Amino acid sequence: MSNKILLTIVHDFLLLGLSFFFALWIRLDFNLALNLISSLWIYSIFFASSNIFLLKFFGLYLGIWRYASLHEIFSIIKSLIISTLMVVSLLFLIFRLENVPRSFPILLFIISLFSVSGPRIIYRLIKDRFYKGPASLIPVYLVGAIDSVESCIRMTKTVKNFPYKVIGIINSKKSKMNARIHNVPIIGSAESVDDLQNFVNTAVSRKSVLPQRIILTDNSLSDEQIESIYIFSKRNGLAISEFSRMSSFSLDSDDKFQTKPIEIEDILGRKQKVQNTRLLENLKQKVVLVTGAGGSIGSELCKQILLIQPKLLIMYEQNEFNLYQLNQTLTGEFVTVLGDVKDTIKIENIIKKYKPNIIYHAAALKHITFVEEDPIEALKTNFFSTVKLSELSKLYDVEKFIFISTDKAVNPSNIMGATKRLCEKYLQKISINSKTKFFIVRFGNVLGSTGSVVPLFEKQISKGGPVTITHPDIQRYFMTIREAIELVLISSQLDENRNGVIFILEMGKPILIKNLAKKMIALLGKEQDNIELVYTGLRKGEKIKEELFFLNENISKTQFDGIISTSDNLFQLEIHEYNKLILSISQNKYPEALNYFYKMLPEYIENEKNRN
Repeated sequence: MSNKILLTIVHDFLLLGLSFFFALWIRLDFNLALNLISSLWIYSIFFASSNIFLLKFFGLYLGIWRYASLHEIFSIIKSLIISTLMVVSLLFLIFRLENVPRSFPILLFIISLFSVSGPRIIYRLIKDRFYKGPASLIPVYLVGAIDSVESCIRMTKTVKNFPYKVIGIINSKKSKMNARIHNVPIIGSAESVDDLQNFVNTAVSRKSVLPQRIILTDNSLSDEQIESIYIFSKRNGLAISEFSRMSSFSLDSDDKFQTKPIEIEDILGRKQKVQNTRLLENLKQKVVLVTGAGGSIGSELCKQILLIQPKLLIMYEQNEFNLYQLNQTLTGEFVTVLGDVKDTIKIENIIKKYKPNIIYHAAALKHITFVEEDPIEALKTNFFSTVKLSELSKLYDVEKFIFISTDKAVNPSNIMGATKRLCEKYLQKISINSKTKFFIVRFGNVLGSTGSVVPLFEKQISKGGPVTITHPDIQRYFMTIREAIELVLISSQLDENRNGVIFILEMGKPILIKNLAKKMIALLGKEQDNIELVYTGLRKGEKIKEELFFLNENISKTQFDGIISTSDNLFQLEIHEYNKLILSISQNKYPEALNYFYKMLPEYIENEKNRN
C-alpha cells in the first residue's frame, strides 16, 4: 500500500469518527456531555472502521482525488448507507436506541457524506480552476457525438502532460450553442460552416484563444459534415487529426507529443465500402496462389488471406527483398517462391506440385511512364503471362482465377491500360464453357500503393513544396488498400452463374488531384499559401479523366452493396486472333507482335488518335 493511500485512509477515518459525534452534537442542540462521548466512542470507531473497509471494497482508494467523479461519490454513498444501518442496528441491540434521537442516522449519513466527498470535490475544483498545465498547450476543437466528445475530454484530464487544451466542441448533431460539457462550450454543429465561422470571428474580435487544430473524436460524421469541417479548417488554416489515432503518441526531439495526421482516405467524399466478410470463410481449407505477392496489393492480399487460415498460401514474387519481408512478417501456412511470372515452366511446376484451388493474379507492370517506353516487356509480363497462367488453370482444374485489372483498361490511352484491356477480353473469351471460373476485378487508383500520388505529395509537402501535378483538371477514382483487398476477396467468393464477370467497386465521384493536394496540405498543418502547386503537363499515355465502364457495358448490382458487375463482350475477338499475337511473342517477333496488338484494340487506337 502506498503512502498516499495510507494517508487518505487516515484522513477518512478521522473525519468519519468526528462525523459521528458532530451529528450527535447538532441533534442534541450543541450540548454533548462528556459521559456520552466516553460511552459512545467505541461506536464511532466501529462506524469509521466499517466505512474504511467498505470504501476499500468499493474501490474508492484506487481513484485519484484530482479526477474524483460520480463513480467515487456513489461508492461513498453505498458505503455510508450500509455502515449507518450497521451502527443503528448495533445501538438498537444494545441500547434499544434509548436516548438516541430518531433523526441521528439521517444527520450521520449527511455529515459523513460531506466529510468524505467534500475534500475530494474541493481539491478537484481547485485543481481545475487554477491548474493551467504547460503554457505550450495546443488549443483545439473537438468534433463528434456528445458522448464521444465527453469521453475524450475526460481522457485528456487523465493523461499526464497531454499536449492539447480543448476550447470548443463541434457537435455532429444540431444542438444549442453555449451549452457546456466539462465547462467547454459547444460552439455549433458540423452541418453549419457559417455558425462556426461566426463563433471564430467573435473570438477574434474579443481576442480570445483561437484553435490551432481540429480533432475528430468518432466516426459519426456524414460525408457532408466531413466536407464542412474540411472547408472550415481550410478557411482558418487548421490542421485536422483523429482522436482514435492519438492513442499511440510519439515524442519529437523536444519531448513534445506528436499526433499522426488524419488518413487521407477519410475525406474522399464517401464512406469506405465495408463488406460482410462472412463469405471469406469459403477460403478456409483452400490452397491459394498469389502472383505478384510482394507488391503493395499482393502483399496486403496475402496478409488478409492468411487471417482466414487457408490450407496453404503460395506467394509467388520476383523481387527477392519483397519476398524476404513477407517471409519475416507473416505467420501461418504459406510457402514463398522466388520467380518471374513469365517463367511458364516454373509456374506450371508450382501448380502441379501444390494444386491450388484459387489463383489471384496480381503480378503486372503498372507504371505508365516506364511501360510506355517498353511496350514489348509490358506485353510479355501483363498479357503473355496472363494467357499462360489462365491456360494452366484450365489444364490443372483450378476452381477460380481472379485477374487484377484497372480502370485504365476502359478506353485505354496507354500501353499499360491497353495490355490490361486485352487480358480482360481474352479471359472473357476463354471463360465460355470453361470449368474454371474466371473473374476480373477493376481497380481505381489505390491510395498508399506503389506509385500512388499520396506518398509523393506527402514528401513534397513535408519539404515545403512545390507539389507537382500534371494538369489542373486531372481527376481520378480512388479506393483504399482495404477496399481493394475486400473487393478482390469478396468478388472471388460471390456465387455468380456467369463466367468472365468484371467486378468494380462503387467509388463515388472522381476527385480532382489539385483538390486532393490542397486537402493534404491542410491536413498536414501547412499553410496553403506557402506550398506552391506546379503543373508539369500530361505525361505520355495519361488521361485527364479515367472511366470505370465502357459506354455500352451492361451494369448490374451484386448481392453486396458497393460492388457492381459487368460481363461485356464489346470489341470481342476470335481465339485465333489471340493465338497470332501469342505465337509472335513466344517466337520473339516483337514488331509483328506490336502490329497484332494495336489491331486487336480499336478502342486503344481510337483514343491514341484523339490524344495526338
